[in-house]
Amino acid sequence: MRLTVFLPVLVAGLTLPTAAAAQSAEDGWYVAASGTLSLLDDSHTFIVDLPIPTGYAETEYKMDAGWGAQVAVGRQFDRVRLEVEGGYTKNTADHYEAIVPPTGDIPAEGGHKTWRVMANGYYDFGEGNFRPYIGGGVGYAEVKGRLFAARAPFPDEEPMLILNDRTGELAYQAMAGASVGVSDSVSLTAQYRWFSVGKAHFTDLGGYEHIREHHGHNLDVGLRIRL
Repeated sequence: MRLTVFLPVLVAGLTLPTAAAAQSAEDGWYVAASGTLSLLDDSHTFIVDLPIPTGYAETEYKMDAGWGAQVAVGRQFDRVRLEVEGGYTKNTADHYEAIVPPTGDIPAEGGHKTWRVMANGYYDFGEGNFRPYIGGGVGYAEVKGRLFAARAPFPDEEPMLILNDRTGELAYQAMAGASVGVSDSVSLTAQYRWFSVGKAHFTDLGGYEHIREHHGHNLDVGLRIRL
């Protein structure tokens, strides 16, 4: 009877340090960096309180694919990772569509530049070197909007600098990706990231408010280094 009690205790005593060591190997601080292909959605915009019969203009700002980069510092707790991330993206546009008044496509120069600081959380799946993961984050983003074009109510006038403003907004994002370990401390990472500030509020050079949607898709590729 004593032997049947002693053997399980002995096995547990031998295996627990091994399990603890395996778990501690997953814990610790890390730094990460990645580059971004930014596929910002076209920016639906309302320009309000205008001195025209409709009282407002409605446009669709056509965004081109852009680029970006981010760095992060985090800590891993077994399968859970918590981090602080700082990032930047830039998207340009060469035309916008005026919807109200209905004046069609208007050539333009400008775009959005976005700086962000995010608090992220992740959960890692799998074993070994290949680790899929999901995550989400909230934070603050500063978006700079610029528009050099003819105004929507007057598409035939000479192009002018209409908007050159920046605004700070609450931001959120959702991520799904995977890491592949290439050494004991270095992993390559690739992820899809949805990023949004909802509606960004700008004031143009004439004092009119532009309410623009700002959200879209991002593909991030980089590396993570365990310290």
